Amino acid sequence: MKKSTLYTAVFSSLLSVGAIAAPSFDANFEINTDVIDKEIGDTTYLQTGRVELNTHGKHTSGDNFVEGKGTIELKVNGTSGIADAYLKIGNSDIDVQLGRFEATNLFPKGKDVVVENAGGVTVYEANKARGRTSDNGGQIALHLNASDAVTFELATIYGAGDADNATGDNTTSIAGIRPVVTFKAGAATITAGYESLDYELTNGSNVSQSGFALAANFDVSGANVNLAVTQMEDDNTDEEVSSMTANMTYNNFGLGIITSNVDDGANDPSVTTLYTAYTMPVFDIDNASMTLAASYSTADDVATGVNDKVLATRLRFNYTF
Repeated sequence: MKKSTLYTAVFSSLLSVGAIAAPSFDANFEINTDVIDKEIGDTTYLQTGRVELNTHGKHTSGDNFVEGKGTIELKVNGTSGIADAYLKIGNSDIDVQLGRFEATNLFPKGKDVVVENAGGVTVYEANKARGRTSDNGGQIALHLNASDAVTFELATIYGAGDADNATGDNTTSIAGIRPVVTFKAGAATITAGYESLDYELTNGSNVSQSGFALAANFDVSGANVNLAVTQMEDDNTDEEVSSMTANMTYNNFGLGIITSNVDDGANDPSVTTLYTAYTMPVFDIDNASMTLAASYSTADDVATGVNDKVLATRLRFNYTF
Protein backbone atom coordinates (compact mmCIF):
# COMPACT_ATOMS: atom_id res chain seq x y z
CA MET A 1 0.00 0.00 0.00
CA LYS A 2 2.86 2.38 0.87
CA LYS A 3 4.63 1.53 -2.41
CA SER A 4 1.43 2.19 -4.38
CA THR A 5 1.03 5.54 -2.64
CA LEU A 6 4.66 6.39 -3.40
CA TYR A 7 4.31 5.48 -7.08
CA THR A 8 1.17 7.60 -7.33
CA ALA A 9 2.92 10.57 -5.75
CA VAL A 10 5.92 10.29 -8.10
CA PHE A 11 3.71 9.96 -11.17
CA SER A 12 1.61 12.94 -10.09
CA SER A 13 4.72 15.06 -9.57
CA LEU A 14 5.97 14.21 -13.06
CA LEU A 15 2.64 15.26 -14.56
CA SER A 16 2.79 18.54 -12.66
CA VAL A 17 6.18 19.33 -14.23
CA GLY A 18 5.00 18.72 -17.78
CA ALA A 19 3.56 16.17 -20.14
CA ILE A 20 6.09 13.55 -21.19
CA ALA A 21 5.69 11.72 -24.48
CA ALA A 22 7.99 9.15 -26.00
CA PRO A 23 9.54 10.19 -29.32
CA SER A 24 7.88 8.78 -32.44
CA PHE A 25 9.70 7.05 -35.28
CA ASP A 26 8.52 6.25 -38.79
CA ALA A 27 9.97 5.56 -42.22
CA ASN A 28 8.94 5.37 -45.86
CA PHE A 29 10.47 4.29 -49.15
CA GLU A 30 9.94 6.04 -52.49
CA ILE A 31 11.37 5.04 -55.86
CA ASN A 32 10.83 6.66 -59.27
CA THR A 33 11.41 5.16 -62.72
CA ASP A 34 11.43 7.91 -65.36
CA VAL A 35 11.53 8.39 -69.11
CA ILE A 36 12.20 11.99 -70.21
CA ASP A 37 11.92 12.77 -73.92
CA LYS A 38 13.34 16.18 -74.91
CA GLU A 39 13.10 17.94 -78.25
CA ILE A 40 16.45 19.59 -77.48
CA GLY A 41 18.75 16.78 -76.32
CA ASP A 42 18.46 13.03 -75.93
CA THR A 43 15.82 10.89 -74.29
CA THR A 44 16.97 9.96 -70.80
CA TYR A 45 16.10 7.01 -68.57
CA LEU A 46 16.42 7.56 -64.83
CA GLN A 47 15.73 5.78 -61.58
CA THR A 48 15.81 7.77 -58.34
CA GLY A 49 14.57 7.14 -54.85
CA ARG A 50 15.20 7.31 -51.12
CA VAL A 51 14.41 5.88 -47.74
CA GLU A 52 13.15 8.60 -45.38
CA LEU A 53 13.66 8.11 -41.64
CA ASN A 54 11.74 10.43 -39.30
CA THR A 55 11.90 11.02 -35.58
CA HIS A 56 9.76 13.52 -33.67
CA GLY A 57 9.35 14.46 -30.04
CA LYS A 58 7.35 17.00 -28.06
CA HIS A 59 7.13 17.91 -24.36
CA THR A 60 4.65 20.34 -22.84
CA SER A 61 4.16 22.25 -19.62
CA GLY A 62 0.73 23.83 -19.55
CA ASP A 63 0.39 25.74 -22.81
CA ASN A 64 4.15 25.84 -23.40
CA PHE A 65 6.03 23.28 -25.48
CA VAL A 66 9.40 22.21 -26.83
CA GLU A 67 9.34 20.20 -30.05
CA GLY A 68 12.05 18.63 -32.18
CA LYS A 69 12.15 16.80 -35.50
CA GLY A 70 14.83 15.11 -37.60
CA THR A 71 14.54 13.57 -41.07
CA ILE A 72 17.32 11.57 -42.74
CA GLU A 73 17.21 10.62 -46.43
CA LEU A 74 19.16 7.58 -47.66
CA LYS A 75 19.19 7.74 -51.46
CA VAL A 76 19.41 4.82 -53.87
CA ASN A 77 22.37 6.47 -55.63
CA GLY A 78 24.46 5.86 -52.51
CA THR A 79 24.34 9.36 -51.03
CA SER A 80 22.54 10.55 -47.92
CA GLY A 81 21.40 13.84 -46.45
CA ILE A 82 19.26 15.67 -43.94
CA ALA A 83 15.84 16.97 -44.97
CA ASP A 84 14.70 18.46 -41.64
CA ALA A 85 16.47 19.06 -38.33
CA TYR A 86 14.81 21.70 -36.18
CA LEU A 87 13.70 22.79 -32.71
CA LYS A 88 10.49 24.71 -31.92
CA ILE A 89 9.89 26.50 -28.61
CA GLY A 90 6.76 28.41 -27.65
CA ASN A 91 3.03 28.13 -26.96
CA SER A 92 -0.27 28.31 -28.83
CA ASP A 93 0.13 32.07 -29.46
CA ILE A 94 3.79 32.40 -30.44
CA ASP A 95 6.76 30.14 -31.16
CA VAL A 96 10.24 30.29 -32.62
CA GLN A 97 11.71 27.63 -34.92
CA LEU A 98 15.44 27.13 -35.45
CA GLY A 99 17.49 24.75 -37.59
CA ARG A 100 16.77 23.26 -41.00
CA PHE A 101 13.19 23.23 -42.32
CA GLU A 102 10.86 24.62 -44.97
CA ALA A 103 8.65 27.63 -44.28
CA THR A 104 5.13 28.14 -45.68
CA ASN A 105 4.58 26.92 -49.24
CA LEU A 106 3.60 29.93 -51.39
CA PHE A 107 3.42 27.97 -54.67
CA PRO A 108 1.55 24.71 -53.92
CA LYS A 109 1.51 22.40 -56.94
CA GLY A 110 -0.90 19.74 -55.68
CA LYS A 111 -0.12 16.24 -56.97
CA ASP A 112 3.18 17.18 -58.63
CA VAL A 113 4.66 13.69 -58.89
CA VAL A 114 6.59 14.68 -62.01
CA VAL A 115 6.99 18.22 -63.41
CA GLU A 116 9.69 18.75 -66.06
CA ASN A 117 9.77 22.32 -67.36
CA ALA A 118 11.12 22.67 -70.89
CA GLY A 119 13.98 24.88 -72.01
CA GLY A 120 15.39 25.62 -68.57
CA VAL A 121 12.95 28.54 -68.29
CA THR A 122 12.79 29.89 -64.74
CA VAL A 123 9.62 29.23 -62.75
CA TYR A 124 9.52 31.43 -59.66
CA GLU A 125 7.95 29.56 -56.73
CA ALA A 126 8.62 32.22 -54.05
CA ASN A 127 10.90 29.73 -52.29
CA LYS A 128 14.34 31.35 -52.50
CA ALA A 129 14.20 32.15 -48.77
CA ARG A 130 11.89 29.29 -47.83
CA GLY A 131 14.62 27.28 -46.17
CA ARG A 132 16.60 24.06 -46.01
CA THR A 133 19.87 25.91 -46.41
CA SER A 134 23.33 24.35 -46.68
CA ASP A 135 26.11 24.20 -44.11
CA ASN A 136 26.83 27.86 -44.81
CA GLY A 137 23.60 29.10 -43.26
CA GLY A 138 20.76 28.38 -40.87
CA GLN A 139 17.18 29.40 -40.30
CA ILE A 140 15.16 31.25 -37.69
CA ALA A 141 11.38 31.63 -38.02
CA LEU A 142 8.83 33.33 -35.78
CA HIS A 143 5.18 32.21 -35.80
CA LEU A 144 2.30 34.29 -34.43
CA ASN A 145 -1.26 32.97 -34.15
CA ALA A 146 -3.43 36.08 -33.94
CA SER A 147 -6.61 33.99 -34.07
CA ASP A 148 -7.97 30.78 -35.54
CA ALA A 149 -8.39 32.69 -38.82
CA VAL A 150 -5.16 34.72 -39.04
CA THR A 151 -1.58 33.49 -38.65
CA PHE A 152 1.75 35.15 -39.39
CA GLU A 153 5.17 33.71 -40.13
CA LEU A 154 8.45 35.63 -40.33
CA ALA A 155 11.09 33.31 -41.76
CA THR A 156 14.73 34.31 -42.13
CA ILE A 157 17.92 32.85 -43.56
CA TYR A 158 20.66 33.33 -40.98
CA GLY A 159 23.98 33.64 -42.77
CA ALA A 160 24.20 33.33 -46.53
CA GLY A 161 23.52 29.63 -47.04
CA ASP A 162 22.58 28.59 -50.57
CA ALA A 163 19.09 30.02 -50.77
CA ASP A 164 19.74 30.91 -54.41
CA ASN A 165 22.00 27.95 -55.23
CA ALA A 166 25.09 30.09 -54.63
CA THR A 167 27.71 29.99 -51.89
CA GLY A 168 27.58 32.94 -49.54
CA ASP A 169 30.47 34.18 -47.46
CA ASN A 170 28.64 34.39 -44.08
CA THR A 171 29.33 38.11 -43.64
CA THR A 172 25.61 38.96 -43.51
CA SER A 173 23.63 37.84 -40.47
CA ILE A 174 20.15 37.96 -42.02
CA ALA A 175 20.66 37.12 -45.70
CA GLY A 176 17.01 36.39 -46.45
CA ILE A 177 13.70 37.51 -44.98
CA ARG A 178 10.25 36.12 -45.78
CA PRO A 179 7.07 37.42 -44.07
CA VAL A 180 3.89 35.43 -44.79
CA VAL A 181 0.31 36.00 -43.59
CA THR A 182 -2.46 33.40 -43.87
CA PHE A 183 -6.22 34.05 -43.70
CA LYS A 184 -8.77 31.26 -43.25
CA ALA A 185 -12.44 31.75 -44.10
CA GLY A 186 -14.53 28.61 -44.05
CA ALA A 187 -13.17 26.11 -46.56
CA ALA A 188 -10.93 28.72 -48.22
CA THR A 189 -7.38 29.73 -47.25
CA ILE A 190 -5.62 32.80 -48.65
CA THR A 191 -1.85 33.17 -48.22
CA ALA A 192 0.24 36.22 -49.15
CA GLY A 193 3.98 36.53 -48.82
CA TYR A 194 7.07 38.52 -49.72
CA GLU A 195 10.72 37.50 -49.73
CA SER A 196 14.03 39.28 -50.15
CA LEU A 197 17.58 37.96 -50.55
CA ASP A 198 20.58 40.22 -50.11
CA TYR A 199 24.04 38.80 -49.40
CA GLU A 200 27.62 38.60 -50.65
CA LEU A 201 29.11 35.58 -52.43
CA THR A 202 32.48 34.02 -51.87
CA ASN A 203 33.48 34.93 -55.44
CA GLY A 204 33.06 38.65 -54.67
CA SER A 205 29.70 39.21 -56.38
CA ASN A 206 26.35 39.40 -54.59
CA VAL A 207 22.75 38.22 -54.67
CA SER A 208 19.96 40.80 -54.58
CA GLN A 209 16.49 39.47 -55.38
CA SER A 210 12.95 40.07 -54.17
CA GLY A 211 9.52 38.71 -54.96
CA PHE A 212 5.96 38.23 -53.77
CA ALA A 213 3.25 35.59 -54.01
CA LEU A 214 -0.49 35.24 -53.53
CA ALA A 215 -2.03 31.78 -53.14
CA ALA A 216 -5.53 30.42 -52.55
CA ASN A 217 -6.69 26.96 -51.50
CA PHE A 218 -10.34 25.84 -51.45
CA ASP A 219 -12.64 22.87 -52.05
CA VAL A 220 -15.00 22.54 -55.01
CA SER A 221 -17.32 19.52 -55.41
CA GLY A 222 -15.00 17.21 -53.51
CA ALA A 223 -11.85 18.46 -55.24
CA ASN A 224 -9.11 20.45 -53.53
CA VAL A 225 -7.92 23.39 -55.65
CA ASN A 226 -4.76 25.53 -55.50
CA LEU A 227 -4.23 28.83 -57.31
CA ALA A 228 -1.02 30.87 -57.03
CA VAL A 229 0.65 33.82 -58.77
CA THR A 230 4.19 35.07 -58.18
CA GLN A 231 6.58 37.75 -59.41
CA MET A 232 10.32 38.14 -58.84
CA GLU A 233 12.90 40.81 -59.69
CA ASP A 234 16.68 40.48 -59.80
CA ASP A 235 18.36 43.80 -59.03
CA ASN A 236 21.66 42.74 -60.59
CA THR A 237 20.35 41.56 -63.96
CA ASP A 238 17.04 43.50 -64.11
CA GLU A 239 15.40 40.19 -64.93
CA GLU A 240 11.72 39.80 -64.02
CA VAL A 241 9.89 36.48 -63.70
CA SER A 242 6.10 36.06 -63.50
CA SER A 243 4.72 32.59 -62.79
CA MET A 244 1.34 30.99 -62.15
CA THR A 245 -0.07 27.61 -61.16
CA ALA A 246 -3.58 26.18 -61.05
CA ASN A 247 -4.12 22.60 -59.93
CA MET A 248 -6.63 20.27 -58.38
CA THR A 249 -6.61 16.96 -56.51
CA TYR A 250 -9.69 14.73 -56.50
CA ASN A 251 -9.30 11.57 -54.43
CA ASN A 252 -6.31 9.77 -56.00
CA PHE A 253 -6.22 11.89 -59.17
CA GLY A 254 -4.35 15.15 -59.73
CA LEU A 255 -4.12 17.64 -62.59
CA GLY A 256 -2.27 20.94 -62.88
CA ILE A 257 -0.77 23.63 -65.08
CA ILE A 258 2.22 25.94 -64.60
CA THR A 259 3.10 28.94 -66.74
CA SER A 260 6.04 31.32 -66.47
CA ASN A 261 7.27 34.33 -68.42
CA VAL A 262 10.78 35.78 -68.12
CA ASP A 263 11.60 39.37 -69.06
CA ASP A 264 15.37 39.18 -69.51
CA GLY A 265 15.79 42.02 -72.00
CA ALA A 266 16.85 39.58 -74.71
CA ASN A 267 14.80 36.52 -75.72
CA ASP A 268 12.04 36.79 -73.07
CA PRO A 269 11.39 33.03 -72.86
CA SER A 270 8.17 31.48 -71.60
CA VAL A 271 7.07 27.99 -70.57
CA THR A 272 3.78 26.14 -70.11
CA THR A 273 3.69 22.78 -68.34
CA LEU A 274 0.74 20.41 -67.90
CA TYR A 275 1.02 17.56 -65.39
CA THR A 276 -1.15 14.77 -64.04
CA ALA A 277 -0.93 11.80 -61.68
CA TYR A 278 -3.06 8.91 -60.46
CA THR A 279 -2.35 6.76 -57.38
CA MET A 280 -3.58 3.22 -56.75
CA PRO A 281 -2.92 0.66 -54.00
CA VAL A 282 -0.54 -2.27 -54.45
CA PHE A 283 -2.25 -5.60 -53.71
CA ASP A 284 -4.83 -3.73 -51.57
CA ILE A 285 -2.10 -3.06 -49.00
CA ASP A 286 -2.76 0.23 -47.19
CA ASN A 287 0.93 1.02 -46.73
CA ALA A 288 1.91 0.52 -50.38
CA SER A 289 0.90 2.50 -53.46
CA MET A 290 1.79 2.96 -57.12
CA THR A 291 1.47 6.26 -58.97
CA LEU A 292 1.38 6.81 -62.72
CA ALA A 293 2.37 10.37 -63.63
CA ALA A 294 3.25 12.46 -66.66
CA SER A 295 4.02 16.03 -67.63
CA TYR A 296 4.17 17.81 -71.00
CA SER A 297 5.97 21.12 -71.33
CA THR A 298 6.56 23.58 -74.15
CA ALA A 299 8.98 26.51 -74.04
CA ASP A 300 9.25 29.40 -76.49
CA ASP A 301 12.21 31.64 -77.25
CA VAL A 302 14.69 29.84 -75.00
CA ALA A 303 17.27 31.23 -77.42
CA THR A 304 17.00 33.19 -80.67
CA GLY A 305 14.51 31.27 -82.79
CA VAL A 306 14.70 28.19 -80.51
CA ASN A 307 11.74 26.42 -78.87
CA ASP A 308 11.69 23.27 -76.77
CA LYS A 309 9.34 20.47 -75.74
CA VAL A 310 9.63 17.86 -72.98
CA LEU A 311 7.45 14.82 -72.30
CA ALA A 312 8.16 13.10 -68.98
CA THR A 313 6.60 9.94 -67.53
CA ARG A 314 7.13 8.48 -64.08
CA LEU A 315 6.20 5.28 -62.28
CA ARG A 316 6.47 5.83 -58.52
CA PHE A 317 6.20 3.25 -55.77
CA ASN A 318 5.67 4.28 -52.13
CA TYR A 319 5.89 2.04 -49.10
CA THR A 320 5.43 3.25 -45.52
CA PHE A 321 6.79 1.07 -42.73
